[in-house]
Amino acid sequence: MSMSSHITPETEFDDDLKSAIKAELDEVLDPCSCASNHPISILDLGLVEGIETRDGGRHVEVTLLLTSQLCTYFIDMNDEIIERVEALDPVEEVIVHQDTSGQIWTKERMSEDERKTRRERFLQRMDDAGVTPYAERTS
Repeated sequence: MSMSSHITPETEFDDDLKSAIKAELDEVLDPCSCASNHPISILDLGLVEGIETRDGGRHVEVTLLLTSQLCTYFIDMNDEIIERVEALDPVEEVIVHQDTSGQIWTKERMSEDERKTRRERFLQRMDDAGVTPYAERTS
């Protein structure tokens, strides 16, 4: 999949099961964002590369493109995804893959709302610290 084809909060499926899987993935929070006290779902963060179903939905594969191939929280996300998606009918098996195609996660994969929230939070922190953004100092 190309970077532009990852699954976003706006992605719509004609398949009810894929829509339900997407809704469950939207409940999975990125562990690093939780550690920074700004929880964001793996869907809003742009980590969900693909959802595939086989055998009438009994077998599901979810592919994630992580912010770092060295992510130590992959197992935690994997376990939560499996738990949530296997609870859906008729799912019997869920496999979570890490995309190792060489693609690199960038902030452009984040949902527009999350990018805006992140920018506002950054500007507020700068203001609280009394720091003037460089562009404003040079204009």
